[in-house]
Amino acid sequence: MDSVTPLSPLERPTLSAQVARHLLELVNRDGLRPGMPVPSEVQISRDLAVSRGSVREAYRTLAALGILEIEAGRQPRLRPIDPNVLMQVFDYALNTAQVTVAHVLETRRAIEMQTAQLAARYATDAQRRCLRELAAQMRAAGADQTRRVACDMAIHALIAEASGNPLNSMLLHALRTPVEASARMHLDDRRMPHELTRVIDGHEDVVERICAGDSMGAASAMSCHFDLAIIHVMRQESQPLEIVESPAPAPVATLAKAAAAKRVRKTS
Repeated sequence: MDSVTPLSPLERPTLSAQVARHLLELVNRDGLRPGMPVPSEVQISRDLAVSRGSVREAYRTLAALGILEIEAGRQPRLRPIDPNVLMQVFDYALNTAQVTVAHVLETRRAIEMQTAQLAARYATDAQRRCLRELAAQMRAAGADQTRRVACDMAIHALIAEASGNPLNSMLLHALRTPVEASARMHLDDRRMPHELTRVIDGHEDVVERICAGDSMGAASAMSCHFDLAIIHVMRQESQPLEIVESPAPAPVATLAKAAAAKRVRKTS
């Protein structure tokens, strides 16, 4: 096996970083996939003629990045991609004021316009029915802000899932903290009733365009929805942003199950 290529002192990374890079190159070269084993620390140490300590540090770094699964007594394995790792990066950027909720909304706007287009093309009949039920639940939530936010999160998560592109769901999950913050701002009880109605109307418009298979209309409706959200959040961010703990929104599966049960009751 090839040895680690020496670098000049000015660009020399740590030895453990070179080992990590070597392992990633090995994964690419051998076409390894999540769940498959990678060489042990002992083997890599022997192949590269480096200390076990440097290899161990490299493996721990890759484990922290969500790339390797390391358990005592088992050979290290590749992990499926973990959006929680990326979430920590985004949360750190938000909590240290390197980005704002408005920045996140601007980025989401571009991504979710495309996501809505794809969902209009590829959503299953079951996903379309569930989207309509979630929109109805959002309107029926009344003064229950927690329920409104849960429906908002579930609608966007299901649209991402329906797009058929796993990166859309991964990015939305990774942005969960600022997504929840923006949803609470956008659906705040202190907003005028007609403003909240307009927000709910926007969600229904997106859902109906997707359910009708109108990809361009879905993208346009999503764009309008985010334009309103960005304006409101930018106004709110004129004051210091405070991320507070709130009840976790019900997951899509839970809300979808409730929607399905409601349909059964209607037909019985």
